[in-house]
Amino acid sequence: MPRTRSRHRRGIHILPLLLAAVALGIGLFVYLRSGAETPPYEHSIQGSDTSDSDEVQAPDAEDNGGSGETAPPPRPDHVTTASGIDCTLTELGDDAIYTGELLVVSNAVPFHFPEEQELVNVYDNKTTSYYVRDMEVYLAPVALEALNRMMDGFIAQGGSKTVNMVAGHRTKEVQEHLFDQSSDLNGLDHAQEYVAQPGCSEHHTGLVLDLHLFFSDGTSEDYDGTGEYAWINQHCQDYGFVVRYRGDKQAITGIADEPWHFRYVGLPHAAEMVEQDLCLEEYIDYLRGFTFEGEHLTIECGAGTYEVWYEKGTETYLPDSGEYWVSGNNIDGVIVTCKVNE
Repeated sequence: MPRTRSRHRRGIHILPLLLAAVALGIGLFVYLRSGAETPPYEHSIQGSDTSDSDEVQAPDAEDNGGSGETAPPPRPDHVTTASGIDCTLTELGDDAIYTGELLVVSNAVPFHFPEEQELVNVYDNKTTSYYVRDMEVYLAPVALEALNRMMDGFIAQGGSKTVNMVAGHRTKEVQEHLFDQSSDLNGLDHAQEYVAQPGCSEHHTGLVLDLHLFFSDGTSEDYDGTGEYAWINQHCQDYGFVVRYRGDKQAITGIADEPWHFRYVGLPHAAEMVEQDLCLEEYIDYLRGFTFEGEHLTIECGAGTYEVWYEKGTETYLPDSGEYWVSGNNIDGVIVTCKVNE
């Protein structure tokens, strides 16, 4: 009898252990199964505080296109610059990149010919301070107005009336004739060094002029910007012009030294180009460092103080009022220049 009771008690202790083992196995199975069904994105939210919510949101694929990058927030419609200029976000259209006074035009960057181009006859609108080759020379109105002021200034400070304007706007056909003529007379290498390819000449813009000398006895000479004419080359930036091609910039521009070739880029940019010792290609790269969201360029010159910013593409902020203008760079964006009221 004692053995029988002993075996019975032993059986009572084993049964609870078996039941506990079964329960533990079932619990482990449920735990592992529930873990296998956990959404994979739940494990990617590391370092975030989810204590306030039992729900975990999946990333919105539409926000980043599946690239893993967060889309930038939309730009506000209205902003104010650090200098207090109220601006509105504006889409200018594709043509904006290819119009204006700061266009780079070279053998590497062809001119985009517009359907219509505003030009004025120099002979009919010049002052008496200089000569013009004939009655068929044309310029953009803004360039002619600046040329008249510059040549009047030259005469006023003691210069002689001997400057002859011999070239302004050119069509593609005229440029092609000049290139072929130079190549025939001087060889292809000479033409490529001194004459732009047809369609790639700054003269297409109407913002360029070439000077020569004409004397009262009927003789003429090349213009080299020396002697009394050095005043023009040293002060042209005060009127919005720059000497476009210099010998020390030939590796960048692709054109040899041409002290007679003046390009209108306007104020204050001509003054800043001279101050920074930059050719136009270098200056356009320089301006790319002054975006609207970043630091703006402030230029102080004799004409006043200006605020400048660059925008890649054609959507940019424009001042709601005041004096400002926009120019494309003929490559990838636009430059906004506005006068700061002092």
